[in-house]
Amino acid sequence: MTSPAWVSRRARSSGFTRATQRGSALVEYIAVTLFVVLILLAVGPDGIQQLMTNLRQAYTAFVYAISASWI
Repeated sequence: MTSPAWVSRRARSSGFTRATQRGSALVEYIAVTLFVVLILLAVGPDGIQQLMTNLRQAYTAFVYAISASWI
């Protein structure tokens, strides 16, 4: 079986092609999401509230910086 032209020689020799690597990003997203959830659960019930408060403050500062016409 020959590989398509877009597959590099290195990828052909290692056996890892685009078709075999599909889904790896999904696994990484799931791993990071689970890690964040575990950290938030370990912090306690105030962890999610504190995260939301910090995100709200950061977003407010970001919107203010964008909307400031004098800069």
